[in-house]
Amino acid sequence: MAHRSHRSGSALDLLETEDLELRRLFSVLRQHRGTSVVDRADYGRAAKDVIRHVATREAALVEVAESVFDRPDLEGMSAQIQGRMGTRRRQIDRVEKMSRGVQGINLNMGQHFDDEMVELEQIVGTEIEWELGEAIPQILHALSSSDTQAELKSARHVEKHAPTHLEPSGPRWVERASVVSRFLTIYDHLRDFPRGRARSNS
Repeated sequence: MAHRSHRSGSALDLLETEDLELRRLFSVLRQHRGTSVVDRADYGRAAKDVIRHVATREAALVEVAESVFDRPDLEGMSAQIQGRMGTRRRQIDRVEKMSRGVQGINLNMGQHFDDEMVELEQIVGTEIEWELGEAIPQILHALSSSDTQAELKSARHVEKHAPTHLEPSGPRWVERASVVSRFLTIYDHLRDFPRGRARSNS
């Protein structure tokens, strides 16, 4: 599938971009599960990035699924995306809580963080392959001849309003409130993720 830049695209373009980036990050994690300082630092950086990108991907998934729900030709696909939401979001929540406030280099030390990350990779990785191979091309084809694609929020908007702390049971109202969700996204990133990446370089 030809890769499209998400910067000027829609939530569907963002979903594809995040899927590809998460596929790459999961590969990095698999390569750096050693105990050396270098491995721990690289693992920590990638793990922090995974948490940020699964949150952005989740926001894109919610937008895409809700936007195509009322289309008879895509209703089943939307239902499949939303039907997996609970399992996925519960695992994202577990990994996010375990990483919160922990320096990246220490993420895999003294706790079973990697076990939870492996579980997240299995859940999200299976979804990614289905999305890239089937769901995204099918949705793109269906929307290319309609006005629905124009109704999707922009990739930039979705990315800017994707807080990393997600309600496990489903999207909270704050995830749909532009001003509040933007504030929470900024707070989440300042609270932990940039700091975690910077410290893991020390």
